[in-house]
Parts: sequence; structure tokens; C-alpha cells
Amino acid sequence: MSVRVLCDTARVLAAARRIEPNRARRRAWYVEDPIAELGFRTAEDLVEAGETSRLIAMIEAIRTHERNR
Repeated sequence: MSVRVLCDTARVLAAARRIEPNRARRRAWYVEDPIAELGFRTAEDLVEAGETSRLIAMIEAIRTHERNR
């Protein structure tokens, strides 16, 4: 795993912590749950593809109630 992927993973999980405080649930979401509006890819897939900014923008939209969970 590259340094970029490790850093971006940490950024995504930190952003997700503002929505989901449970560490196990956050981790499961990151690796298992496809995100429909981002091409049915998991957060992990998006980070590996270099699309971290799009993912964090979606998380922030959820946090600020601009998008439903």
C-alpha cells in the first residue's frame, strides 16, 4: 500500500468519524459498502483510484445535512 493511500485512508476515516463514532462500523463501511452515487464502489476502491476528494466531499455533505445517509 502506498503512502498516499495510507494518508488518504486516514483522512477519509477521520471525516467519517464525524458521522459514525463506532470504529468497527466505520471500518466495515470503508471496505464493504458500495456507494451508489460514486459508481457503486467502496470507499476503499475510491481511495485507491485517487478519488479521495470526491469521497470526502460526499461525507461532508452528509455531515452538513446536504445529503441523506
